[in-house]
Formats: sequence, structure tokens, C-alpha cells
Amino acid sequence: MTENTPSQDRAPSLPGLLAAALAVVAVVVSVIGLVSEIPSLGLIAAAIAAILAAVVVWVNGNYDSQNERLLKVEKELTRLQSTAMADSITKRITGEKPAPINTIRTPGGDLTGLDISDTSDLADPVTGLLGERYFVITLEARVAAARRHLRPLALILLEAVHDPTGTAPAIDATIAADVVRETLRDADTLCRLHNGRYAILLEDTPENGAIWTVERIRRRLGEQIDDVTVWAGIACYPANGFDGAEVLDQAREAIEQASEWRQDRTEVADK
Repeated sequence: MTENTPSQDRAPSLPGLLAAALAVVAVVVSVIGLVSEIPSLGLIAAAIAAILAAVVVWVNGNYDSQNERLLKVEKELTRLQSTAMADSITKRITGEKPAPINTIRTPGGDLTGLDISDTSDLADPVTGLLGERYFVITLEARVAAARRHLRPLALILLEAVHDPTGTAPAIDATIAADVVRETLRDADTLCRLHNGRYAILLEDTPENGAIWTVERIRRRLGEQIDDVTVWAGIACYPANGFDGAEVLDQAREAIEQASEWRQDRTEVADK
């Protein structure tokens, strides 16, 4: 899997777009001044050029600051992922059972202010997938990257059960996790939350792509597990929210609506 860094990103930058727009305006005003022989237009063009320089300097400073913050988060995520994988492998070998994963998200929905240096409980003890702590941090980073690159991001919350009434034995989580993992792309992020649901982040994917992904997972699960019912809730950036907390809230509402049905159901956030 290859991830783009700011030096590799080929999307037009905001400072570049502003500079180009103001430069065009300055040139147009200068040309009009020459053609119409109005000296004051030359002064206006010079003023626009000065404004251009000031704006570019200011925007570049803010833009670089955001890039540095995003790079720091992405670097920390890479470190956390490596730590989580090593922790999961070690605990599988030794048979050690990790402590329960605590909820990180605050009641108000704020996903900021997390201690990302805490690497405990990053992996799900049952499936070996990355856990909820990693998911919460990753969601914010992926939304920030999607905003920066002007690309969509889809979040799927998925739950698989044997019997919608809750009377049948629970599905083997390791089998379900393997099926979902094998269905996704290398660039996608799969985590298991402490409530047993799966959280899937699909980069550069709009709503219709997320729906198609759910259908592929549903079909694969049906081939591997008898009498399985799959519920899914989908929310996308920027269509359903402009930050991680908002997108997550919308996905949660969607899967709650889906789980009210006694059959396979996919709900898409309607905000």
C-alpha cells in the first residue's frame, strides 16, 4: 500500500489557486490601463500585486501548518498500527487476554484531545483486527486527508448476526472478520469496535461505492456463514458531515435504523 505525502500530492494547492486568480486580475487591470491610457489603473494593478504577495505569504503559512499537523498524525498512526500488530501477535502467542477497551469518544461527540501516545488496547482481542481506539484516531486523520485532497471518504458500520431476534448463538467473529478483510482493498481500513460491530473506512469512495462494498461483503458472508443477517449504516464525507464526529454520528444513526429490520438492510445517512 502506498500513501501520498504532501510532496507527492498533485492536487492544486489553495495558495497556488489564490495566486493564480489574483495574478490574472492584476494582468487584466494592467492591460485595460494600457489600452485605455488611464494611469490610475496601473496603480490599481500594483495594489492588487501587493495584496497578492501578502495573501500568498499568509495562506502559505497556515497551509504549511496544517500539512505539518497532518503529517504528524499520519506518522503517529503508522507507529500505532505497528505497535497494535505487534501487541496482537504477542498476546496470541502467550495467550494473554487484554484488558477491555474503554470508550474514547466523549458524550458530546468530540474526537479531539485524545492521548495518541497511549498504545494500549489498540487491537481487538478476539479477531486481531485494529480496535476502537485506533479507529477513532484514524477517522479524524482520514477526514483531514480527504478534506485536504478534496476527495470523498465513506464510513461503513456493519453488524452480522445469525438471528435478528437474538435467540441464536453469536456468529464466529474470527470467520466474519476474515471474510470482511478479504473483501476489502489494501487501502481500506477495517476495525472492530467494542460493541462487536465492524467499522470500515473507504478512501476516495463516494456513497454508491460504499453501497457496492456492503453488497460484496454481504454476499461473501452468506457464502461462508449459514443464516446470516447483515445490517450496515453508511455515512460519507463531505455529503453527511464535515468532521469525524459528525460522520460517525450519521453512520451510527443509519445502522440503528437498519437493525430495526429483521432482514438484510443497508441504510445511508440522509443528512
